[in-house]
Amino acid sequence: MPTPPRIIPMPGVKNFRDMGGYKVADGRTMRWDKLYRSGHWAEFTGTPETAAPAYGITTVIDFRSDVEKKRHPVGWPDGWAPAYHATPIGGNAAAWVQDLYERLSTSPFPAKELRDQFILAFETIPVANADGLKRFFDIILEGKPEDKVLFHCTAGKDRTGIAGALLMRALGASEPDITADFLMTNDAVDLPATSAMIAERLSEKAGRAIVPDDVHPLVGVEPAFLDAAYASIERATGSVDAYLEDTLGLTPARQARLRDLFLEG
Repeated sequence: MPTPPRIIPMPGVKNFRDMGGYKVADGRTMRWDKLYRSGHWAEFTGTPETAAPAYGITTVIDFRSDVEKKRHPVGWPDGWAPAYHATPIGGNAAAWVQDLYERLSTSPFPAKELRDQFILAFETIPVANADGLKRFFDIILEGKPEDKVLFHCTAGKDRTGIAGALLMRALGASEPDITADFLMTNDAVDLPATSAMIAERLSEKAGRAIVPDDVHPLVGVEPAFLDAAYASIERATGSVDAYLEDTLGLTPARQARLRDLFLEG
């Protein structure tokens, strides 16, 4: 049987992915069609015929702030009524990016400062927003075995990327697979083409040429982002495993339940 695709085209939704198929430490495999991650769904235009995986999702966990939801409201089409959980996680770079747009016409494009802001966001999110991430795991663990879970933020790459990495770690996935899943955002959003499009738009606003590589943090991710999150966790709690158990409440028993819910084999 052919392996299902992890990146799934979804009308009006960016970065929609099935997290199935990864082998984990105990020899089992992450189930297909059980865990999904993505960007926001305010522009979703699918139907049961064109977006079948979406209509099977029973639980949606939304990491966006109230301001983000006002900009891109929550709403589900007829025929799809998932249980919706607003679970805001702060620490994204949106406010700083808005300020960047406003000063483009008078200042050079701050490529290093932009990247540093995203590094800072990844350092901040898991420590300052541990309660939101704990709630993310609580919602999943309170679910039924038949549930299919989607978690998302606005772009599906930063807050969602951290949550996805921690979830895979709790399920026993290897670090190479966790990193590969994290970096898959770059394929899902077509990083080169999207960066070129944004650079062109910003160049017009700034009145000078902006290099596509300099806007990569607005669109994609890099291993250093995830490394920054791990380093911040280790400084705060000693290790990622201690953070999962002591801060996020994933005791051995709760991790065993998590694995029973989302692993097969």
